[in-house]
Amino acid sequence: MKNMKQTILEYVKVILVTVVLTYGFLFFVQISHVEGQSMEPNYHEGNIVLVNKQFYHYDDVKYGDVVIAKCNILGQQRQIIKRVIGKQGDTIECIDHELYRNGKKVNETYINEQMTDSNWTYTVPKGDVFIMGDNRNHSTDSRYIGAVSFKKEIVGKVFFKAF
Repeated sequence: MKNMKQTILEYVKVILVTVVLTYGFLFFVQISHVEGQSMEPNYHEGNIVLVNKQFYHYDDVKYGDVVIAKCNILGQQRQIIKRVIGKQGDTIECIDHELYRNGKKVNETYINEQMTDSNWTYTVPKGDVFIMGDNRNHSTDSRYIGAVSFKKEIVGKVFFKAF
């Protein structure tokens, strides 16, 4: 009888530790999946990504970071995966289908095709980031929804693509 109680107690301990560790992990990390083709060729529909949602601050943002953002698209709140192109104070321009940041052409080795956009200019407001999909011609991003508030809309930075 004593062995049975000890065995049950050990199982309960293992279950409790597993639950606590899982909730602790999910407090710091979000598991997301990619929807749509806006980040191809680098992220595909159904890819699973891990997102650092606690230790990513505005001062840490780098051009090219891939982030998850909560955005209102067509009246619906959605989480989207995009790449950071601009930060507060930056002027982002499309000139003859090419992307420029603060007057300098952006080197984008991660995209496959030229944008079909022609000419536009956008200055990123304080505290915001300008995000775009890698598949520029098939992406709803800051060109259409505007820059996103880092504090209110950025969930975190993608740090791992599982598959």
